[in-house]
Amino acid sequence: RSLAQPMSALLRRAAARAPVLAPRLSLPAPSAAVRGFATKTKSASPETPLMHYRATQQATSSINHRIFYVNVAAMVLVVDAGSSMLDI
Repeated sequence: RSLAQPMSALLRRAAARAPVLAPRLSLPAPSAAVRGFATKTKSASPETPLMHYRATQQATSSINHRIFYVNVAAMVLVVDAGSSMLDI
């Protein structure tokens, strides 16, 4: 307890002096050239919206390939758990 009081007083003093010691920086306003660099040529979100997305055959095959391995792992766990319950 003897160390807590001086430490809290030190922290209180440091917190009181922090706004005085902090440097004050004024940021310049962004120019029109920086703000509007792509206002007429590019849209805000160039990604394809999900409502208009059509999966290609390669994407569908890739997803099915990944899901196949998830199914294999799940079936191995089911067989392992079932054989341990039935003591085969």
